[in-house]
Amino acid sequence: MKQLLLAGALAAGSLGAFAAAASAHVTLQPRAQTAGAYTVVNVRVPNERDNAATTKVRVGFPDGIYSVSYAAQAGWKVTVKKRPLATPIQTQDGPITERVSSVTFTGTGKGLGRIAPGQFKEFPLSLQMPDRPGASLAFPATQWYSDGERVAWTGAAGSAHPAPVVTLAAAAAALRGPVATAAHSPVKRRTPAPGSTVSTVRAVKVTFADAIVTGLISVSKDGTEVAAKTAGPNKRKTALVATFARPLSRGSYTVSWRARSGDGHSESGTWRFRVR
Repeated sequence: MKQLLLAGALAAGSLGAFAAAASAHVTLQPRAQTAGAYTVVNVRVPNERDNAATTKVRVGFPDGIYSVSYAAQAGWKVTVKKRPLATPIQTQDGPITERVSSVTFTGTGKGLGRIAPGQFKEFPLSLQMPDRPGASLAFPATQWYSDGERVAWTGAAGSAHPAPVVTLAAAAAALRGPVATAAHSPVKRRTPAPGSTVSTVRAVKVTFADAIVTGLISVSKDGTEVAAKTAGPNKRKTALVATFARPLSRGSYTVSWRARSGDGHSESGTWRFRVR
C-alpha cells in the first residue's frame, strides 16, 4: 500500500514538474480579454535557463491595436514601434494613420535590468483590445539571453514554443456604455493661457505630458469657427496646434480640442482667451 502511495506521489510530482515546465512560456496575462475594452495586460517572461539571464524581450502586435502605453521598469528600456496603415481610419478624435507593430523591453544586463535564473518578470501594457468578439490574437515574442541564445515564441498552441495568445469575448451589455476615466495624456500647457488677454496670436496650442495618437483642434469667435492655416498634431504628437495666416483680430476666442491618448482613451477640453 505504501509503495502504491509512493508511486502515486512520484507520478503526481512528475506531472506537476511537467506542467510547470510546460507553462514556463512567454505569455500575456490575463489570457481572456473583452473585445473592444481598455485593459492592462502583463507580458509574463520566465527565465528557462540555469546559466544565463534574460536581457531582452520583443512582443509583436496583431492588427487592430493603434496605441499602447507602458509602465516604467527600473533597469529596462522600452521601445514602441509603429507601422503606417495603408488606409487611415477616421475617428471622432481625428484620423489614425498607424498601428503598433512591436514593443521591445531591453535590460541593462545587471541588477534589476535582467531576469536571472529561477526568476520571472511581468511588463504591464495599457491598450484597447480590437472589437472582434470570438477572435484569438497572437502576439509572437522573441526572448534573448545573456549568452547570446535567442528563443522565438512564435509557434502554434501545443508546440514547444507557442506564441502568446489572448482570446476576446463579447462585452456584457452593462459594460458597453461610456465609462468615466481620468486623463491619460494630461494637459501640460495651453497657449495662449486660459483667461489671458494677449496682443498677437498666430498660433494656438495645447501641449500634453505624453504623446497622443491623433487629435483635432479648432478656434471659434462669437460662435463661428476661425479658418486655420493648419490644425492637428505636431510631428512628435506631443501637442495639438492651430496656425493662422494672419494674426487673430481683437475679441474673445474659444479653443476646442479632442485627442486620443497613448492607451486609446479619448480626451477633450476647451478654454478661452482674448485678443486686445
